[in-house]
Amino acid sequence: MAKSLRSKSKLQAKSVKRKGEFAKYVDARSKRIAEKLAGETKAQEAKKEKKENKEKENESMDVDTNVVADSNSNEKPKVSTSGWRASNSQRYKQSKLKNKVKKKTMKF
Repeated sequence: MAKSLRSKSKLQAKSVKRKGEFAKYVDARSKRIAEKLAGETKAQEAKKEKKENKEKENESMDVDTNVVADSNSNEKPKVSTSGWRASNSQRYKQSKLKNKVKKKTMKF
């Protein structure tokens, strides 16, 4: 009969392979990943510095030009998000509410 993958002999054999044969591949992989992450981190930091430099340059512009730009900007009016939506379920609920209001009668 075949031995289970959870048997002691199979587990020991796998651990020996992990420590010996496959260890160099795992180490190489982790080294590649670490180098890649370090490179990406440097690129992100450089990008962040460029952005900060641009912001500083923009702030150093004359105050007069900023005031004129602010007064000329066309702000869109706020859109109301309250009220009924245009979905089918909302239309159904709305029609049911209207029908309930119409059906109300006084009982004596």
